[in-house]
Amino acid sequence: MLERNLPRCFPLRRKHSIGLADHANGQRIESWLQAATVSPIRFSDQQTDAMERLLPLLLCGEQSAQLVFNSEIARLAGSEHKLILSCLHGVEADEYRHDIALQQVASQLTELTSFIQVQRKAKRFYASLGRVENYSEHFVRIAILDTCVTHIMQSFEQCHLGREHPFSQLCGLIKKDEAKHVYVSRKHAMALGADANQFAEQHEQVVGNLMQLLLTQGGAFESMGVCLDGVTRKLEAKWR
Repeated sequence: MLERNLPRCFPLRRKHSIGLADHANGQRIESWLQAATVSPIRFSDQQTDAMERLLPLLLCGEQSAQLVFNSEIARLAGSEHKLILSCLHGVEADEYRHDIALQQVASQLTELTSFIQVQRKAKRFYASLGRVENYSEHFVRIAILDTCVTHIMQSFEQCHLGREHPFSQLCGLIKKDEAKHVYVSRKHAMALGADANQFAEQHEQVVGNLMQLLLTQGGAFESMGVCLDGVTRKLEAKWR
């Protein structure tokens, strides 16, 4: 295995939700990580070229999510919102686990020459999600984004690598967590004052900007067998 200290898209806060997973899917990801540390994750040369362009997009998303949920946990600390705080801690821990697993995949690539360039593009998009007027609008955007990530991970689960490939399996596990995160983010946004109209209004902007980012690496997605047009159609149908 190659040892690398990959630059982070967003910083990891000192106080964050870590520890062993307290749910079945998290335990599956931890088992995946244990297996990945002893068995190489193999890619062809063409797949390696694609993955070095795609992993920065995925990692930046996980690291951005950690920062968002960590900040909201800090904002609500000491309040009576114990149930939502527990949910937010759970999401942050999931995102941290995803981050570590994706870093494990990246550590086994032979080349990462495009990593920083793609990471910069991703960072601009994720930073833009936080330019909002209130907290409810921010979590509306996060819920929409998590819906997008769920569909993208499903596409990777079914990509040209085949369902038995370790990366495909990891994406399937991440997909299950992200589907849960959609529920948490949506419920929290609505508790903060969002309504159905706000979700519909934000959908076009969030999905449009995300797809614009992903299309900068359209060839890499295509090479892996992920159809971005298909993902977009599914997302558009969801919000009609």
